[in-house]
Amino acid sequence: MCPFLTVQCEKSNDHVLVTHGVYAWFRHPSYVGWFYWSVGTQIVLLNPICVPAYAIASWHFFKTRIYIEEITLLNFFGQSYCDYQQKVSTGLPFIKGYKI
Repeated sequence: MCPFLTVQCEKSNDHVLVTHGVYAWFRHPSYVGWFYWSVGTQIVLLNPICVPAYAIASWHFFKTRIYIEEITLLNFFGQSYCDYQQKVSTGLPFIKGYKI
């Protein structure tokens, strides 16, 4: 049984490592979009309390989530994912992900 129910923990035969398109820019493009959207909406709304609150809450969530996901991806794809990590950042400030 997977200890982190929201992260796929078994590799299927059809799983492939995608490194082209938006994944050539960021290892976690949906997280990058969500992070900047959530903080950006508060900037647009001129909400001085929620700008740092959303940034901190989102950053902590994604730091933990990316760490767990990257352990799994390294188990799935091995050296290929390690090489990908060297070339492409997570896209989020001060989040490096899991490094071997």
